[in-house]
Order: sequence, then structure tokens, then C-alpha cells
Amino acid sequence: MAELYYYIPADETEYVLECGLKLSKWYDKEVVINGVKRKCLTALLNPKDDMEKYKDTSLCCVKLDVPSQYCYVADRYLYEAGLDMPEAMQIYINTIIPIEKYLFGFHRLPECLVTTTVIAGQVKVLNRAQDSPVLIRDSEELYLNNLLEANIEKYENFKDEALYYFYSKLEEMNKVDKIEDKNRKVAIFTDKAEGKIIIVKIPE
Repeated sequence: MAELYYYIPADETEYVLECGLKLSKWYDKEVVINGVKRKCLTALLNPKDDMEKYKDTSLCCVKLDVPSQYCYVADRYLYEAGLDMPEAMQIYINTIIPIEKYLFGFHRLPECLVTTTVIAGQVKVLNRAQDSPVLIRDSEELYLNNLLEANIEKYENFKDEALYYFYSKLEEMNKVDKIEDKNRKVAIFTDKAEGKIIIVKIPE
């Protein structure tokens, strides 16, 4: 079973607990999965992956227990980009993963595509204080940390190069001063607000 989170209007909570989430009523998108266009109810792996809904008192977060074979994980960023760019939508479709194969941190903003009705016994209100703990605090933060770690392992000078281009961008924004020692291949940045000195190697 997959443990998922879904936001519903608070005034429909009692109805949903009694009747479940019928796919034909609650689906919010149609997605091509394994070559077949399917209606999907979009749930979350982490209730905090949509902080706007998490803080919205007009909504209730319910926890779903859904058979894994009806659940696929995709990246919401790609879907939203795909609404304007067909090539991004194709990447979205190509990177949909069965939930049992999904590794946390693979997608920047994972959404779970549920392709079945969720019956009443599989729905309960999330108790934020006492419910089972969420394994990750924030999916985007995990994604970025994984990406950084992967590049640090792969590229010997990644840290210096990333910092050099980041602070060079801040220089363009007039937030830091930069001087470069071309002979020693070192850049010295001075934070204008804090006076902090940052020294990084100039990329080859």
C-alpha cells in the first residue's frame, strides 16, 4: 500500500470519510501512462509539498492508503512547464515512475498519480500531531541536496565553480565586489552588506 496525502474542501470531509474519493468525480488531470490516457487523482508523498494548501484552513488533509499498483510518481514542475511546452510534457510522461520504483529525491516536486477510486476505508483525516511521521521534511530540498551531492562526487571542482558563478551573478546585481588574481586563479568577493570576504578558485 502507498501512503499518500490529499487536500479536500473541509466541508466535504465527512462525505469523503463515508464515501471515499470516486475517481470520476475527484480526478484533476488525464495523463498518458504506459501508452494509455488515464484519469488521475493527484496526491502528494509529503503533505508539506504544497505549503499553500497545508496552511489553508478551508482545506482538510486526508491520508490515503492506496494499493501501489494504482500509483505512479511524476514531477509537477514538468507537468506545469508542459502546459506551454509540448517537449516538456513529453519529458513529464517519459519520467513517470511506478511508486514502488520511486526513490525519494528523484523528482524535484513529486506528485502521485492515483488511477483508481479510493474507497472509504482507505481514507482518514491526517492528525498532524500524532500521525505517523513523514519520512522527509521537504521534497524540493531533498532533490536539490541530492543534485548537489551527485555533482560534488562527479566533478572535483564543482564547489568552487558553483560558488564562482553564483557570486559573479551577485556582482552583476551589485551586491558584491569582485577582484580576480589571474595568475593564482583566485577570485576575491566582498559582500557589500556584511563586509564578508569570500575566496574561490576561478574555473579553468
